Amino acid sequence: MTDSDIYKLVYEIVTEAMIVADRSGTIIQANPAAVQLFEYPMSQLVGMSVDNLLPDALRKIHQQHREKYVRNPQRRSMGTGLDLNAQTATGKLIPVEISLNHAQTEGEFHVVALISDISNRKNAEQRMRQLNRELEEGVAQRTTELNAAVLALEESQHLYSLIAQNFPDGTINALDADFNYIFAEGKEFANSGIDRKKVIGLNYIALLPESYQEPVTNELKKVLEGIPRTFEIVSKDNTYIMSAVPLYDEQKTINRLLLVEKNISEQKQAEQDMINALNKERELNELKSRFVSMASHEFRTPLATILSSVNLVTRYADSNNTDGVSKHVGRIRNSVRNLTSILNDFLSLEKLEQGMVQFKPEEFSMCELAHSVTEDIGGMTKEGQRIQLNCCPNVSVCTKGIIDGLDPQLIRNILFNLLSNAVKYSKENTVITITIEIGENLTITVSDKGMGIPQEEQQYLFGRFFRAKNATHVQGTGLGLNIVKKHVELMGGTITFTSKLEEGTTFVITLPIEN
Repeated sequence: MTDSDIYKLVYEIVTEAMIVADRSGTIIQANPAAVQLFEYPMSQLVGMSVDNLLPDALRKIHQQHREKYVRNPQRRSMGTGLDLNAQTATGKLIPVEISLNHAQTEGEFHVVALISDISNRKNAEQRMRQLNRELEEGVAQRTTELNAAVLALEESQHLYSLIAQNFPDGTINALDADFNYIFAEGKEFANSGIDRKKVIGLNYIALLPESYQEPVTNELKKVLEGIPRTFEIVSKDNTYIMSAVPLYDEQKTINRLLLVEKNISEQKQAEQDMINALNKERELNELKSRFVSMASHEFRTPLATILSSVNLVTRYADSNNTDGVSKHVGRIRNSVRNLTSILNDFLSLEKLEQGMVQFKPEEFSMCELAHSVTEDIGGMTKEGQRIQLNCCPNVSVCTKGIIDGLDPQLIRNILFNLLSNAVKYSKENTVITITIEIGENLTITVSDKGMGIPQEEQQYLFGRFFRAKNATHVQGTGLGLNIVKKHVELMGGTITFTSKLEEGTTFVITLPIEN
């Protein structure tokens, strides 16, 4: 097979539309891809003016540009950064990019145009699905075309070199039986800063990343056995799809192969972005479903209690039963408090998810803050429950618990969630302990003697909507600890815990302090 044969072969299999026109703009040659793109039969396409491939409104001005190009021809691209359209035989407009070059063949001036249809870029997901199907179908089709076209190649080496040089986003390579370069062209060489002339004679496998050398060798060996192959490799953060087909000589012997590399990094990134968006949407839908399910259950109980107690309060008031009124007013107060807690959890989670919660460090007294939260929670305690606050036992290190560099509002939310949980999940007549230690870090320890968390479920404790199986009878959203963890991480801290069934749970929070 001669170099001219190789150029002809490339011309036939390249998927971009290719047309050759004379100085008057008359098309004298076109490849099958051009027939497919413009929807003209070959017999009609060859002989028509290139102006007819443009929208009607642009044909006159294009004629002027074409005449100007003939007077001062040079290699250049058209359409990059612009909305450039071609018009098919049916009148359909297709967005395109065009690379132009010129050549003197047998004393005649010719213009070579490589035309790329870029309409599919607007739908990357569809393009990725179609790409796989087209590659599978195209490899078999191209193999047949290659075998049939070997004896029919007639075009000059220079003309086909221009075609290969303009192959976009990839390379076109011919390798011998030892996988050494015998031909190499394509824009990807220029994009990578590689002189394609210097790779001729080098071993293709040796230039690959080491991790790909063995698998690519195995794929190309199959091609030399007559089996077309398609596969992907990643090099320097770029993803390439490789299409390799055997090249037969006049004796139907395979001693070379054609390897077309296409850079599909943009398509891969678009596909990954789409997958991430779908996963995010799926996660949000699941969150909404769980919210509706949980909210319908958690709201029903306190609302029913309020309705029942309101009716009883009215009855007891009519009979001057002050004890009954007080009892049911207390039930109403607790139910309203529960509803408020549920709504606060949802509002906090939404603000965190939307990035509306910000870390605002300032100087404040940790001991005063802890005392304030403890007093607030005191109104929620069960009969006989007591909250013991130990703040800054080492007075020489901590003077009134003054610290800087942390957000008091976030810490207040953390303490409120941990202490309210301790109250809810602990029995009557128990002590809940909160200890504040200030040194290089702020350490907050909250311990209770409650029901504890089953060992097999502890790994899920900070997940959204998680409720341990032994706590389903206690009202709650399952969001509090998830919010606590997010607040701790927002301030650059950590949270750990230990827990045993029927013995209680201890949470330890460590937060860095600015010195």
